[in-house]
Amino acid sequence: YEKELLAKEKFFTEHEFATITILADIIIPKDEVSGSASEAKVPEFIEFIVKDMPNHQVPMKGGLRWLDMQSLKRYEKSFKDCSHEQQIELVEMIAYPKKAKPEMTQGAKFFSLMRDLTATGFYTSAIGLKDIGYAGNKATQWNGVPEEVLQQYKVAYSEKELKECVSFN
Repeated sequence: YEKELLAKEKFFTEHEFATITILADIIIPKDEVSGSASEAKVPEFIEFIVKDMPNHQVPMKGGLRWLDMQSLKRYEKSFKDCSHEQQIELVEMIAYPKKAKPEMTQGAKFFSLMRDLTATGFYTSAIGLKDIGYAGNKATQWNGVPEEVLQQYKVAYSEKELKECVSFN
């Protein structure tokens, strides 16, 4: 019930959600193997997570605001309204925390959180699981301890075990 309530209320504005969608697709774009982060519903996942884990709310809202302020300073428009090249240029300044200039530290922290949430959302989605080839738990058939191991330890199955427990196929 609580999950349904969280899903109904909106935390991010349309502008912020659009920015999150762009960033998520920069982090995990569509390729020949799988769909993009937005196709995997990562923005919706992030929307849910920040409501479920309120400690992410201020860093996400603040980071989105920081990104728009940097974008306005450099390109005179919000991040979402910049060209793809301008978006990538700005992301490159914050994508690598150890290489980020001191004035970009806040942005680098935000981008690290955004990258973590994007990866978590993507790789827990159906598209992401397919992307890494995760098949899940599958039932298997156990054919008993191999004969060479039984001989090594000088043990053998009893007639009852062979009949009821072990099937050598």
